[in-house]
Amino acid sequence: MTAAYALRQAGYDVVVFDQRAAPGGRMRSERIGGFLMEYGANSIVTPAPAAEALVTQLGLDPEMVTRSAAARRRYLVRRGRMRSLPLQPHRFLLSDFFSLSARARMLMEPFIPVRHDDETVADFVRRRFGGELLEYVVDPLVGGLFAGNPAQLSVCAAFPQLKRLERCAGSVIGGVIKSRLQHAVRPAGDPGRRVLKSFRGGLGTLPHSIAQHLAGRVFLGHRVEAVQHWADGYRVKVRRGNGALWTTAESVIVALPAYAAAAILCELDQRIAAALAEIHHPPLAVVFLGYCAQSIAHPLDGVGVLTPAIEQRSVLGMLFSSTLFTGRAPPDHVALTAFIGGARQPQLALLKPRELEALAHSEVRQLLGGRAVPVMARTRCWSQGLPQPGLDHAHRIREIAAGAAEHAGLFLTGNYLSGVSAATCIQQGLDTARRAIQHFAPARARRRVVA
Repeated sequence: MTAAYALRQAGYDVVVFDQRAAPGGRMRSERIGGFLMEYGANSIVTPAPAAEALVTQLGLDPEMVTRSAAARRRYLVRRGRMRSLPLQPHRFLLSDFFSLSARARMLMEPFIPVRHDDETVADFVRRRFGGELLEYVVDPLVGGLFAGNPAQLSVCAAFPQLKRLERCAGSVIGGVIKSRLQHAVRPAGDPGRRVLKSFRGGLGTLPHSIAQHLAGRVFLGHRVEAVQHWADGYRVKVRRGNGALWTTAESVIVALPAYAAAAILCELDQRIAAALAEIHHPPLAVVFLGYCAQSIAHPLDGVGVLTPAIEQRSVLGMLFSSTLFTGRAPPDHVALTAFIGGARQPQLALLKPRELEALAHSEVRQLLGGRAVPVMARTRCWSQGLPQPGLDHAHRIREIAAGAAEHAGLFLTGNYLSGVSAATCIQQGLDTARRAIQHFAPARARRRVVA
């Protein structure tokens, strides 16, 4: 959608096909009896220049909301109970959340030799910081960001900034402290500070607004089944209901999850399709629960809680949705979003909705002191969730890029390329539009793009 908007603004004839009934793919928000559920991403982390500029162009600045001041803590689970972990580097390293031996091991990090080649996130953290930080901090963080397993993800692909600190500064701790000191001298309103933002109506506001600006060019309920070469461009097979049609364009932008992109490109290029199909997407369930506020003992004074695999919980974590942003629950009610499955426990994500809601409610009772059943529950299971960038991810991306380069006018964009965050995906879409414009220049008026 972002790429299509940028191309349309530049004067190109753009057509968007989306198999869903609402625009935006997984960036979808739904109002349910006063509660607001997010089906996918919950926020945009700013500063994000491309995303913020897009919001301004769409006239959505008045609709933006910032993380509530009440959401000041980040919780982790240890020995069956929630603990708030300080974010300041010196307090973090000295926190009694860790054992004395773990603290001593972490303080040795600046003296660990640099390793330049890629490795798993687990191997990187264990080598530089020790096993306790891996098990109780990094593992739940990977579960929260990727629904992933740190033993399976590439540190260069998943956390390139950590590897960059090691290579350039020789120490992760030293680099982080320097960055923190730079941020500490900034005034509260400085645009360089990291802030979570969304919209009053949820992140789904963004694709809906883009669709309105592309009025008449977005075709919902249309599933693309194949892309083929045709004359000087491409023809695209699109299915609507029981009928199929073919449309032609001089350029095609494939903005689908990797597995879906593989399915429609297999006739065009087996090399690209094979590389895309190898990217793993474990199932992930999103369980949204609404409660009367008085039935939850915990103050919910944070962003949420993440659980380490070693704790053997049924959820990867829970967002305190109604604390994070205003307007997510009716008065005197709270909203929570639980995430179940992923690479850690993929089988759980495939349970029936009522079973998933029961699992999530059980965790609310045990961790948050829930004293009553939820007044509202809604579940969305993604049978193929977030992409998992493994050790061979960089090779696959090179294969995809090299294959696409052999087909003039074919462009791919998506969360498997450079990151799963909403801001990164928006940046990817805009970058893809720029590449398409460079491909077409200077005769743009006659050009038609299918996205």
